[in-house]
Amino acid sequence: MAIRLAHFSDIHLTARPLGWRVRDTFNKRTTGLVNVRLLGRGARFFHANDVTVALRTEFASRGFDHLVFSGDATALGFPSEMTEAATRLGVGCTALPPGIAVPGNHDLYIRRSVRDRFFETPFAPWQQGQRVTTDPYPFAQKVGHVWLIALNSAKPNVLFWDATGRVGVPQLERFRALCAMLDAGPRIVVSHYPLLKEGHQIEPRWHRLHDWRAARDAAAECGVSLWLHGHRHHWYALPIAPNLPFPTICTGSSTQTRRWGYHDYTIDGWHLKGQRRVYDLATKAFVDTDTFEFELPKTYPPGPLPKGKGEEQRQPLPNPSPKRRGA
Repeated sequence: MAIRLAHFSDIHLTARPLGWRVRDTFNKRTTGLVNVRLLGRGARFFHANDVTVALRTEFASRGFDHLVFSGDATALGFPSEMTEAATRLGVGCTALPPGIAVPGNHDLYIRRSVRDRFFETPFAPWQQGQRVTTDPYPFAQKVGHVWLIALNSAKPNVLFWDATGRVGVPQLERFRALCAMLDAGPRIVVSHYPLLKEGHQIEPRWHRLHDWRAARDAAAECGVSLWLHGHRHHWYALPIAPNLPFPTICTGSSTQTRRWGYHDYTIDGWHLKGQRRVYDLATKAFVDTDTFEFELPKTYPPGPLPKGKGEEQRQPLPNPSPKRRGA
């Protein structure tokens, strides 16, 4: 059985009016606004609205079974931006495939974003799934034979230069409990932050997932076969390595000028084939570029092993580097 997924991320849409209040002058949104208006970030996303229109056309026309959004819907984390992004993406539209969504660090810019669920409210149709508590994360959705597991790795940060994330011990405990409930099939984590950057290197101090090792180990224990993420704005895929027991794929920013694109995945059994689609400014449409493919590692989750299987079968199978073709 095969399924098709569209994986996109980091669209960084904004809205007018933002809904700016006096108190926003004294939080991280001030430096964020300076970055957008004066330091060039706004120019890099000048075409974001047009690209999102083309992205929605892709969702409607390419026969996807499910949409996967790995966060950063907004520029500054305002509720108005969340609503604008959800509307432009067609969240909850019955003419489009269903979806799964997690917030990025720009969506959780301030503590009130978490408390008042600025992201979760407009993205509620893409937040449906199995949970072990009333906490919003993690949750799991079954798409064909594949489990998609939403894990929130974003958090509010006080320091202006801090773009770090953290999953946290309580959420990892819920993650383990949730995975213990799931039946057979590939398990794919959807999260904003990467475990590692290109070359299997740790991200810079003020940009990384603080507890990436704990998240990686919990995912391995729970039989995860793939980690899908954004946060970094150029795409890359990492194969299994000594410090990474399963592959990861970053789809990059779907709307940033000259980096814009998303991934079209076909998962047939345990085989993943990816097609990168890149926005063409002249035609205002997406076109094919790179392709890549690999086998998802088959792992057994915690609990009793199938009859006749030794303890060594709990480990991921060796995995070659993803095959890439194209420009």
